[in-house]
Amino acid sequence: MNLRLKPLPVLFGRSRPCFPLLLLCITLGLLAAGCGVDLANPPRLATATARAAAPPTAAPDVLVLPAPTTTAPDSAAIGVNTPAAPITDTESSDARLTIWVDETSPEHQAVLDQMAADFADRHGIDVAVQLVSPALLPDLVTTAVLSATLPDLILHPVEYTAGWVQDGILDAAAAETAIAQLGRDTFDPAALDLLTVNGQAGAIPSDGYHQLLLYRADWYAERNLPPPDTYAAMATAAEAVFDSEAIISGLVIPTESNLVTTHQAFEQIALANGCRLIDDAGEVVILDEACRVAIEHYYTTINRFSPSGVQTDTSARNALLEGRTGMIVTSPAILPDLAGLNPAVVPSCPECEAGEDGVNFLARNVGILTEIAGPDGAPTAFGNVRSLGITTTADQAAALAFAQYWFEEGYAGWLAVNSERKVPLRWGTAGAPRANIDAWGLTPLGESGLTMTDLYGAEAVARLRDGIAAAPRWGIREGYGALMTRLYDELIISIVLQEMLSGYFNTETTLREAYRRTIELIPNYAFPVLTFEELTPTPEPN
Repeated sequence: MNLRLKPLPVLFGRSRPCFPLLLLCITLGLLAAGCGVDLANPPRLATATARAAAPPTAAPDVLVLPAPTTTAPDSAAIGVNTPAAPITDTESSDARLTIWVDETSPEHQAVLDQMAADFADRHGIDVAVQLVSPALLPDLVTTAVLSATLPDLILHPVEYTAGWVQDGILDAAAAETAIAQLGRDTFDPAALDLLTVNGQAGAIPSDGYHQLLLYRADWYAERNLPPPDTYAAMATAAEAVFDSEAIISGLVIPTESNLVTTHQAFEQIALANGCRLIDDAGEVVILDEACRVAIEHYYTTINRFSPSGVQTDTSARNALLEGRTGMIVTSPAILPDLAGLNPAVVPSCPECEAGEDGVNFLARNVGILTEIAGPDGAPTAFGNVRSLGITTTADQAAALAFAQYWFEEGYAGWLAVNSERKVPLRWGTAGAPRANIDAWGLTPLGESGLTMTDLYGAEAVARLRDGIAAAPRWGIREGYGALMTRLYDELIISIVLQEMLSGYFNTETTLREAYRRTIELIPNYAFPVLTFEELTPTPEPN
């Protein structure tokens, strides 16, 4: 839940104000409201206020599934494969594991319960499973460190891996052991590289997905517009589709300061023009010209052709489903919804009553892009990678056994839930090196029996599947993943972008603020720093 506590400014005291002063206050208030600017409460202050007012995060309750027996069943008798390199010495009546997973749906709870019960049958180890909202995961981990209640394993996004290794939360040596036992060659090499911290994998790569730019291909065809895969094509298409009278926007993109997706959407746009946050030497370079071009494109397109007000992942999804926008930035989670496979989220655009072979019109008329390019950059994707980390307080033998179970017997079941956003990063096994990755896209979605290939075709599936971990990310491959963890923890980039879009900063000042706030997170920064005076925000001209 995003808390947005907005203190009301005190306009009047006990005494009765004179009429001219009252009229002036009302006029100023209407002007501020008309511009969409809450001058009393910028996004950074609202975020900090909400966090301070929120109750302390408690350690989550856990669901314990006791092991019914300490004797593992005969694997052949139940029709499963015996792990290639089984872990021994884990069967103890005192053994107990806790795992946190950054999911919240009942379907995930069900599959994890089954995995936990099956693992308990095999190894005689009780398993406690806790689903955690992704937005709450960093704070819960911090609380668990302070209260000495860390779980044994944490499924988490790549942006937290390096920081948690550096803070002594994740055990990189244990992750390396698990990867070696499973077979290093069975994993996506780019994922292993992305997760490397000081020469070791900080966690075990599990699954991932591409950030997507989706557009109404039918509208674009009617207007003779090319796919919006460049800055110029994005801007031209957004302007052509935008219709204020019909309440149709050219683009909807997350802009809420409390969302990591606000950061991620801009990061892909920036990377597409060669804009980096920090270089290999450790110098913050977000003031470079490539970044100036990127933020001008970002600001201008959103400011001119997006709906007024703060946007979220949900508002972007709804705008596309309802036929109110021509383009959104989102995740693959929306793809089954576009086909009409989710009864809770049904397409309602004017054309959406039509369909063919049980597939909604919208799925057949949406364009899917994973890459965009700026005028000074190359086509660039943005990959979200998730990994299974073993904590430094874990029962290591039991945790290694569960990691092996996760990527062997439990993997297919795990990947089958919301498979559209779970491309496997363990590609296969020693005997079948591509068994997992080649099966993706052929898994039935829910009860429909339809697969991603049925809905969007083999070419789109290949585009959605390939290159996720190889896509560039700010700071991580340069060796500054721990800095990125801090930026995500504090939502630095999301907040400064929302401040710009709310009218507090122009684009130049926004880059300067991002530069200053990033450097504040780097101890003993080794490069010349622009002075505070040089970074003072320049007021917008009247």
